[in-house]
Amino acid sequence: MTRVTIADVAIAAGVSKTAVSFAFNNPEKLGTATLERVLSAADRMGYAPHPAARALSLRRSGTIGVLIPQRLSTVFANPFLSELIQGLGELCEKHDLSLLLVPPLDGSLEGAIRQASVDGFVSLGLSPDDRALETLERIGIPTVLVDSESSPAHPAVNVDDMGGAEAAAQHLLDLGHVEFAIIGLPPARANVRLTPTTVRRLAGYRAALESAGITEPQLVTAGISVEAGMRAFEGLPRAKHRPTAVLAMSDMAAIGVMTAASAAGVSVPRDMSVVGFDDLPMAAWTNPPLTTVRQPIIEKGRLAARLLIQLLQGKAVAAPAPLPTSLVVRGTTSALGNGTRGGGSP
Repeated sequence: MTRVTIADVAIAAGVSKTAVSFAFNNPEKLGTATLERVLSAADRMGYAPHPAARALSLRRSGTIGVLIPQRLSTVFANPFLSELIQGLGELCEKHDLSLLLVPPLDGSLEGAIRQASVDGFVSLGLSPDDRALETLERIGIPTVLVDSESSPAHPAVNVDDMGGAEAAAQHLLDLGHVEFAIIGLPPARANVRLTPTTVRRLAGYRAALESAGITEPQLVTAGISVEAGMRAFEGLPRAKHRPTAVLAMSDMAAIGVMTAASAAGVSVPRDMSVVGFDDLPMAAWTNPPLTTVRQPIIEKGRLAARLLIQLLQGKAVAAPAPLPTSLVVRGTTSALGNGTRGGGSP
C-alpha cells in the first residue's frame, strides 16, 4: 500500500507543505478556510501524519502506545488489563520507555491512532477486518497485536485459546455434564465481528462438546465484568432447562455468573458447575475458588513489548507460537450428582 505524503496533500489542497504541517500541528496558524481545505483533502486521500515523526517534530520520544478498542471504563472493569500492563511495563522500564493508553478518541479509534504521539503500538483484540488496522498500515507505524491474527505487517501474540477451551469443556464432560451454556466475549467494537479470541475459544469448546454428541449448547454473549456475568446468568433458561455446566470466556464473567446464581438460590457447584478463563489472581479467592483456564497474561505483555522493541530497532520479527494454557481445577466444578439433574453419585 503506497503511503500518502504531506506533499501529496499539499498539491491536492493547493497549499504549501508547511501549511499542511500547520493543519495537524499548529492549526491556529491557519485561516478557517485554508484549514478546512487541507483537512478535507487529507481525509479524502486517507492521509494522517506518522505519529513517530510527529512526536519527533514536537520533541517527544520514547513512548509506546497501548491501543485499546473500548472505553477505559470498560477495560478497567477487568483486571486482565493491569496484568498485561505489568508485563509490558517490565520491558519498557528496562528500555527507558513510557506507556500511553490510547482508547478511542471521540468514539474513533482511527482518530486516536492519528493523534497519538508514540513510537509504536501494542494493540489489543482487533479483528482482522477492523478499520484501525488499515489506518496503522497506512501510517506505517510499528505495531504488535495481542489477541488478534497476525498479518505480514503486524505480528500477533496469542495464547493457546482453543486448547485451553477444549480442556475446560472436556473437564466438565468427564464430570458427567451434558447440558451446557457458553458465556462468550463481545466484539471489541460495535459493528465488528467476533474477536479472534472468541472464535478460537468457541472452536475449542465445540470440539470437545461435539465429540460427545452435544451440538447445541446455550450461547450468551456478555461483557468482561462481574455485572455482565450476572446479566448473562439471568439470560439462561430456568428451572429444568437450566444448564448444569457453564463455560465462561473470562474469569470476571464467571464470577458474575456465580454471584447471580447464589442470589437465585442456585448452588455452585452442587447445582451448576462454572469454569472461567484467565486465572486472574482473584480466581483463587472466590467462594468457592474458581476453576479456570490459566493463561500467562504477564508473559503475554512481556513478549508483546519485546517484539515491538525489536521492530523499533529495525529488526525483522515473526509472530511467535501461541503461549501455553492450562486448566486449574478448584472448587466451582463437581460431578453431576444428587444436587443436579440426571442423578448418579458425585
